[in-house]
Amino acid sequence: MHQSDSQALPVCIIGAGLTGLTAAWRLVGAGYRVVLLESTLQAGGMVTSFTLGNQSIEYIYHHIFTSDHHFLDLCREMDLEDQINWYQTRDAIYADGQLYPFSGPVDLLRFPLFPFLQRIRTGLTVLRAGRLKNWRDLESQTAADWLRRHGGDQSYQKLWQPLLRSKFDRDADKVSAVWIWNKFKLRGHSRRHVAARSSLGYMNGGFSRLIQALQNRIEQHKGQILFGHTAVSIDADHTNGRPRYQITCIRDDCSTRTITAGAVIATISGRQFASMASPLSLPDAYLRKARATRYKADLCLIIRLNNSLSPYYWTTICDDLPFVVAVEHTRLNRSLEYGGSVIYLSRYLDVADPLWTQSDGVIYRLFTEALGRVYPDFSIHHVTGWRLCRTRYAQPVISCGYSESMPEMNTPDPGIKLAGMAQIYPEDRGMNYAIRLGREAADTVSGWLASQEK
Repeated sequence: MHQSDSQALPVCIIGAGLTGLTAAWRLVGAGYRVVLLESTLQAGGMVTSFTLGNQSIEYIYHHIFTSDHHFLDLCREMDLEDQINWYQTRDAIYADGQLYPFSGPVDLLRFPLFPFLQRIRTGLTVLRAGRLKNWRDLESQTAADWLRRHGGDQSYQKLWQPLLRSKFDRDADKVSAVWIWNKFKLRGHSRRHVAARSSLGYMNGGFSRLIQALQNRIEQHKGQILFGHTAVSIDADHTNGRPRYQITCIRDDCSTRTITAGAVIATISGRQFASMASPLSLPDAYLRKARATRYKADLCLIIRLNNSLSPYYWTTICDDLPFVVAVEHTRLNRSLEYGGSVIYLSRYLDVADPLWTQSDGVIYRLFTEALGRVYPDFSIHHVTGWRLCRTRYAQPVISCGYSESMPEMNTPDPGIKLAGMAQIYPEDRGMNYAIRLGREAADTVSGWLASQEK
């Protein structure tokens, strides 16, 4: 232990998502006191789950890749590694009003919507990107320009532009080539050989088992998780040598509470952090970076049906529909405990988009009407339950030169770390890299605290 519990100030972690929980577990394991502040009443962040039928399931679709070593290492620590099952899934693309299989290179060669030579070039582009080591070579290029140059204009218009729009909406043509490189790399590393389908993993009982295991371990080590505590400001007192940070929260009953801490890890968006950090004397240049980071919101409709929708796990929507991907979860996890087939329909968008402010019922109607266009056998009478999840900060917009504009994890105040999904770069957000970021933030904080004790 570094100091007795009565003497040491805790590390305050804002946000009990996977990054915050991982950082907390790392710190309590090293002997530090930790207080986690979570605005909602449940841990997990974007991996938060609910009970459907007799089983837990995530509000937003999740799976892991065979290359997700940080995730697998953490599962091993939590004695959950043997609870992961691996599946080879079938995927599809809906384009020009028709559904096409799209699970691997053979399906690409058969895809009829752009010339055969461009299909060959596209396949070579994917292979080339998967082997690229120096991602900085791609930072100055947009994904649109890079894909057009290597794969051809028609392959971009019919295949890649819809994929980029599925995550970045109207900013699709501005996204850095680094982002698409990551997608190619992940898919390539999840195949046993070039022609194989991807192997994807899912945990027995859902990923909430990992979230709960982390929560239990943290609390067993005397870490505190305060639910219903929304952090609104961070202040600092540096007058007596060793800094003390005051984190003010609003609780569910509208009362306020202040946590005094020896260090802070904020696992939130840059904009949220810049707002909270206004009492601090951080340089304007850093705060401008934090405020400038843009995010897409996400609408994710989860539907339970009394029958299967298709043979495909993942269907990318290339036509103009209100959702951009359909994920039949029960083609990945074939559990019978959900009480039917489970489908996710997702749409990334700006919060200025009128769709974001529509009621849940209107969004449900729009999505299900469009679902009938993709799958003509679908009927609203097959639906036995549904709910909508709204996520305000779901996907950072990765523009060219992002490494220069990204607010660094190490803020100008060495006792405060910003560890949101925008700091995962050059990788894309996901559970594996959220865990890696949590470990990095914890190790950086513990190193700094240790230097203060000398």
